[in-house]
Amino acid sequence: MKKLTYVLSFVFVLATVLVVVGCTESGVSASTDDTYVTIDINPSIELIVSQKEVVLYANPLNEDGEILLSNLDLVRLPLSEATDLIIAEAINLGFIDIDSEEVLVSVSAISNDPEIGDRIRDRLKEHINDAFLNRAMMGRAQDKGFTPEFVAEAETYGVTPRFLFLAKSAILVDDTLTLEDALALPQADLLEMLETAKQANREVAQALKDEFFAARQLIFDEYLPQIQELEAQIEAAEGDTTELQAELDALVATFHDAVSQLRDDYHLQTEGLRSEIQAQRELRMQEHMGQVQAFMNRLQTRKDEMQDEIEEFQGKRP
Repeated sequence: MKKLTYVLSFVFVLATVLVVVGCTESGVSASTDDTYVTIDINPSIELIVSQKEVVLYANPLNEDGEILLSNLDLVRLPLSEATDLIIAEAINLGFIDIDSEEVLVSVSAISNDPEIGDRIRDRLKEHINDAFLNRAMMGRAQDKGFTPEFVAEAETYGVTPRFLFLAKSAILVDDTLTLEDALALPQADLLEMLETAKQANREVAQALKDEFFAARQLIFDEYLPQIQELEAQIEAAEGDTTELQAELDALVATFHDAVSQLRDDYHLQTEGLRSEIQAQRELRMQEHMGQVQAFMNRLQTRKDEMQDEIEEFQGKRP
């Protein structure tokens, strides 16, 4: 799809302003050295982590992720503390089976500076391994694998699977960004879009996402060809383009109003689901509370019996 320069420049300026204002108010600042992280248990979640290993952003990637994060506030926490809370909550809610012979958690990380990204990824894996070791559980972190189809798709775009995953996450929160445009943007811009969406509370519940994107695509199909046509006419015109520009301005404004109204409508539905998500969390907590408590009561015994085996499983011992 042709790049909608006029539309996207408006969106990016707005996003930049919101990030500056939001970060000033929250005390958290975006940086080109921030790292985009995903954690798959299942649930699946995404984080943005600063170079100093502080969580700047946390967001679910599926419905179980919504339940997992519904009672956690990870922003501004050190990565080590946030990671331990994630593993603890996953255990308490039964997403991690305490009776499992082994638990594998997949992680990925991408940063403008590969050294920073690798360091954050390795530190995250260490924190996950420590969380399991401290609970005497046979669990470890591993690098995230992508399906052959996803890898092939990334290759067609000339990007890494991790960057493609980030770009696809960004287009979920920006209502005028196509995948092709997202892939042409710097990573820092995509991270800003995610942070801005979180600060503006623009999320749509996972249960509504397919329906929302289908409705949004109908708006895209209606307006984007018209916008492209007017852009082409303005570019080709040799005389005065004032009237064409005014028509384009009005059409873009109508387009933005339509997608904003759609997201507002689905956001209201999302708010209505929050109580259901919280109720699911409480139900899972009650269901697993007794088993988890009994498991933790045997913690020291398990540590004495299993620590060497767990460290070997995690690769800490030869």
